[in-house]
Amino acid sequence: MRIGLITAPRRISWTEVAEPTCGPGEVKVRLRWGCLCGSDSPFFKYDFNQLKREDRTVLRQRLDYDRDDLYPLPVGMSLHECVGQVVESRANDSRLRPGDWALARPPLMDGLAEILVLPESQVMTLPATDVSLEEMLLCQPLGTVRYALRNLPEVAGRTIAVVGQGPMGQLINAELARRGAKRVVAVDRQTERLAMAKRMGATDTLAVSSSTLDHGGFVDGVDLAIEVVGHDELAVDLCADLARFEGRILIFGAVDSPRVDAYPLGVILRKNLTVHHSIGANDNAWFQAAARSIANREINVSPIITHRFPWLQAQTAFETFVDRKDGALKVLLDFHIDL
Repeated sequence: MRIGLITAPRRISWTEVAEPTCGPGEVKVRLRWGCLCGSDSPFFKYDFNQLKREDRTVLRQRLDYDRDDLYPLPVGMSLHECVGQVVESRANDSRLRPGDWALARPPLMDGLAEILVLPESQVMTLPATDVSLEEMLLCQPLGTVRYALRNLPEVAGRTIAVVGQGPMGQLINAELARRGAKRVVAVDRQTERLAMAKRMGATDTLAVSSSTLDHGGFVDGVDLAIEVVGHDELAVDLCADLARFEGRILIFGAVDSPRVDAYPLGVILRKNLTVHHSIGANDNAWFQAAARSIANREINVSPIITHRFPWLQAQTAFETFVDRKDGALKVLLDFHIDL
């Protein structure tokens, strides 16, 4: 079977490997759709050899920095939002049966392949529905959003800024609106993304640049500012600026390093802010609930699916997603179309 291989910064090719076998407690899934996520971007766009020379060994949990040359990266990098059909199951869970459509979550983000074999805990059958598989796939990011919001106080009646209007920011807009937030303020640099935010539940938009911040009339700040940018554009500073005195920040965007020295601790202390953090969601219950919401049309995720590419055009798909071309939000790979 063919599997993705990042051979150099911003270069993906395909290589042949033996089809994996299915062992006890495992499930084999043939992919139908894959969806790019911001957490996949660093593996494509970073130059890890250069970062090693600069002693900035990010994402160590996924890469072997003892190698002289980090390329090629481990096969299958990087994809972890996947949906496909179960072709073989040796799971203890009798609900995972051949022929079922299922969400597949490769724990090592190495899912850029025709066929995956995963522990049964990483596979979840999808409910029967007339909603498209592409939309159902978004139960993975939606479940992650709901997991992130689990420890926050009630958002109904609150004014909340969502900093970063990529796919996850858009889903957060929709979820906050569904929960009755008084104002959802979408914050981003791209006007296209701000326009989409209005479709996804934002009541207000706030355009920012690297050098200016127009608070848009929120002189006293917002009750909660959610950081959804992450990685090399981490925007905790902006969230701290936007939050009111004794407000809250939720850091949702992923970080690549174990320590971030630019953390605005002084601002956070002076404003007496409460800071929450969240990364991932490992319990299938969150994804099951999200899948039911999408299947029952309680939330509409279709507007943010902006691009679909044949899977062998992963190079173009990653470029489109990482460079935010043509209004790209959720960029999907179609594993039923080769070219």
